[in-house]
Amino acid sequence: MIPTNPRELEKLLKRMGIKVEEVDVAYVELRLKNGEVVRINNPTVALMKMPNKVLLYQIQTSEAAVERVQQQQQQPQQGGYQPSEDDIALVMEQTGATREEAVNALVEAKGDLVQAAMKILSKKRGG
Repeated sequence: MIPTNPRELEKLLKRMGIKVEEVDVAYVELRLKNGEVVRINNPTVALMKMPNKVLLYQIQTSEAAVERVQQQQQQPQQGGYQPSEDDIALVMEQTGATREEAVNALVEAKGDLVQAAMKILSKKRGG
């Protein structure tokens, strides 16, 4: 049975190797694949650090604190090419790169997914 007392729950999680800490956050923004942005104002955010180095963020708020904002089009990067969210996500997933690394590689490769991934992987291998 899961304890309902916060202190007991914290002790149980600690025994399982899970560290929990509160994160002081003003707002959280989620960018959806359709370009829309969901903004959560004044949320309560808990960070759980799992033993396998996975970070789990839990966001709690009232429904009134959530707003949807249409994302403004970003300025096109080098040469006018701007990678799609799907392409960025795919390169990040396949290479373990950060979002910024994936975007830069895709822009340099002018959208060629294979070339962008190879560029990132060769940098990680030191080549």
